[in-house]
Amino acid sequence: MSLLAQRLSELRKYLDHLHRLRARGIRAGDLRQDLSLRNDVLHSLLMVAQMVIDVAGELSVSAGLAFADYREAVENLRELGFPEPLVEQLARLPGFRNVVVHGYLRVDEERVLRALDELEPVEEFLALVARRAGA
Repeated sequence: MSLLAQRLSELRKYLDHLHRLRARGIRAGDLRQDLSLRNDVLHSLLMVAQMVIDVAGELSVSAGLAFADYREAVENLRELGFPEPLVEQLARLPGFRNVVVHGYLRVDEERVLRALDELEPVEEFLALVARRAGA
């Protein structure tokens, strides 16, 4: 299995997990009170963001496109024919990733819940990449 196929498989696994978590009706207070749940959600969102970034970087490199940072790797998807609205939505993931990883700001539980409700662009990205890769 290629590295790209492995990443897509992992991305699918984390997306499915996040959908199951969201279906439980998680509220902001649950994330504040339950450290295990909070860590589970944040880690899973972080993994999704990182895998999108990594796949975008891999596609960029394969196409000979340079990038200086994670956001630029995602923005290179425009040059690869991905829909502009999708690229705009995905280009927010590196910033979200940085907030979670580096703790630039206190993570807002309401923002985390919105992220759980806004997984559709990642689903679309996964489907497009899988189709292109023949996976």
